[in-house]
Amino acid sequence: MSRMNPILRLRRLFRQVGAQPREADELSTVLDEIYLSRQEFEERIARLMAENRNQSLLGVLIIVGIGVGVLALVN
Repeated sequence: MSRMNPILRLRRLFRQVGAQPREADELSTVLDEIYLSRQEFEERIARLMAENRNQSLLGVLIIVGIGVGVLALVN
């Protein structure tokens, strides 16, 4: 069974609650432009997680560098 596009489901829902065909098309078009698709959302989350990982690794590198520097000065 194929799945219906979420925008088409919204258009059908708008029609069921009484919107005219033109209004249903406009509403679904606006929502399609505003909200991210699932793929766009997943790409954004992956990019945010990669940035977070990079910041964490940089933080660890700085802390280890400071620790090595302190140990080098003490010895």
